[in-house]
Amino acid sequence: MESSEPILRRKIVENELLARVKDVLKNYKDIPLDFVVEHVRDTIQKRAIKAFHVNKHIPQGYEDQGAFNLLIVTAGNHLFDCVVGEEYFRYDVVAVKALDKVQVMDGQWENKDTNKTETFLSLRLSHSDESHVALALEDDERPSITALTGVILAVRNPEN
Repeated sequence: MESSEPILRRKIVENELLARVKDVLKNYKDIPLDFVVEHVRDTIQKRAIKAFHVNKHIPQGYEDQGAFNLLIVTAGNHLFDCVVGEEYFRYDVVAVKALDKVQVMDGQWENKDTNKTETFLSLRLSHSDESHVALALEDDERPSITALTGVILAVRNPEN
């Protein structure tokens, strides 16, 4: 029988994930929260979540696939890349150890709407011919990418 501590932790992390999804959905009035929650829960099937990032802005390469995506690393060390659209939900799953490349980029970009140079943080996870991208254009989005990176590197490239 499972102790209550892991169940409580799982609920806390799931609630954090749902709060972030709800915040991102403010920008997508045609995507109901229930639609996303149901699909995410069906996808991870009660697996414990170690880390996650919800992209507020759709990364380059995802434009034709959906409105936004979320990356989840489970306690079993699998990466789920869930792409959400108005009437569309798909996901890819890959074992963290099967990733060919982990690339973190902390840089600047020229925001043409504001004519300002702004910072970004991205995490690109590659395997075979696929890439899974987490993107932070705002400072409050950076911690989840940092946490996701830390979890992935601890599994994929442990320092023993």
